[in-house]
Amino acid sequence: MKYKLIPAIVASMFAAQTPAVYADATQDLIDALVTKGVLTEDEGALLGKGRASEKKSEGSVSKKLELVSPDGKSTLKVSGRVQMDYRYFDASPDSKDEEDEFSMRRVYLGVDGKYNEFIDYKAVAELKDGDFILGEAYLNLGYFEPAQFTFGQFKTSMSLEERTSSRFTNFTERSYVNNAGITEGKDTGVMLHGTLTKGFNYSLAVVNGYGMNKGMSDNDDDSLAYIAHADIDLATMNKWEGKVFHIGASAKMHDIDVDNYMTNVKMEQSTIGKGYKFYAASANSGVTDTDLRTIGGELAFASGPWKIQGEYATTNLDSNLDDQDIKAYYVEAGWLITGENYSDSYKSKSMGGKFDRIKPNSNFNPENGKGIGAWEVALGYSMFDATDITEASAGYDITAAMANEAKSLRAGLKWILDPNTRMMLSYVDTDFDVSGNTSTYTGIDDEQAINFRAQFDF
Repeated sequence: MKYKLIPAIVASMFAAQTPAVYADATQDLIDALVTKGVLTEDEGALLGKGRASEKKSEGSVSKKLELVSPDGKSTLKVSGRVQMDYRYFDASPDSKDEEDEFSMRRVYLGVDGKYNEFIDYKAVAELKDGDFILGEAYLNLGYFEPAQFTFGQFKTSMSLEERTSSRFTNFTERSYVNNAGITEGKDTGVMLHGTLTKGFNYSLAVVNGYGMNKGMSDNDDDSLAYIAHADIDLATMNKWEGKVFHIGASAKMHDIDVDNYMTNVKMEQSTIGKGYKFYAASANSGVTDTDLRTIGGELAFASGPWKIQGEYATTNLDSNLDDQDIKAYYVEAGWLITGENYSDSYKSKSMGGKFDRIKPNSNFNPENGKGIGAWEVALGYSMFDATDITEASAGYDITAAMANEAKSLRAGLKWILDPNTRMMLSYVDTDFDVSGNTSTYTGIDDEQAINFRAQFDF
């Protein structure tokens, strides 16, 4: 037996030290050793698995620290994220300028992995206001791909932009669709989801409905929110190489009792540059019950280094006193001027398709001066419209001197030094409007913001 192990060790060393161009030859050697009886099939499979893992790591960008159980069925990975921002604001009139500042926009530390192959888990702590809070924490039972179950606090899959990690968005901040409280981000509950066929995903969730780390103020089961989402990627389904053709739709139904509504539902809106808070409304004491209904649609098309995507969402708030709507949308386009392919970063997953990590054709390398990383430019437009909710609306109190409409034009430049490091520069020009509001508007007319971000994740 010990003599059988010698070729195995040699093969293993060969596999570990040989460059990627010899990958096929290495596997051929392992197969030959198995055929001749030098290695058992189990030993050959083990070596092949190790080589496959190595091949994956050769093109991998993951820098996660990983622990693997002896049987290879359970894993634990440590991950983290740091985003440091600088924000510059200019507004008219000048008296309403926000303060320019450096800030730690996001600091995340988390673990994720598998248990017994088909149970996925994830737990993430987020640094906010000097304290760590719970971000995501869930278990996913993924044994049967078309029907998986997720329990805990997770992303609800309502929006393409929200499903896309802040590490990989086109701009430093998301649009009004996700800033306006129209679509849900993270929430606590249970979700059934899966991939019915390659490129076709769905999810059905029951959650609290008030966002992460927020529960209900009582046990009224009518306050639970019900969320449904489905998306398809025609390019994946039809095997269109180098392309993405993503179409998705979402819906949310949320019956809110007055106690939970008054406590947890806040309609507040700040500019995309995270400067001026231009809108705030809340339910008054006349509201006893509100039905909240949200529908949204998403579309993305990418071909080679070009991408365009957009979303539209509207929320109807139907209380015992009145019926109002909030609407928001965005459209944006990106161009990878160094020639990378957006389709390589698109992931069609059971929790919903999304854009992920971009791998530069050549990582930035100051030592040899050859690598320049990946460079991307982006343009976008986003609108928020709450003109249907005015001071005259029964059941709502509008904070004085607030605008109820905003239009933002933004441009971005991104330098991806390597898959884990990037620099981002975004410019946002926002105009405000007041419609139907009886208050004398004393806020600003417009705001310009420049956001710079340095980011590293592992």
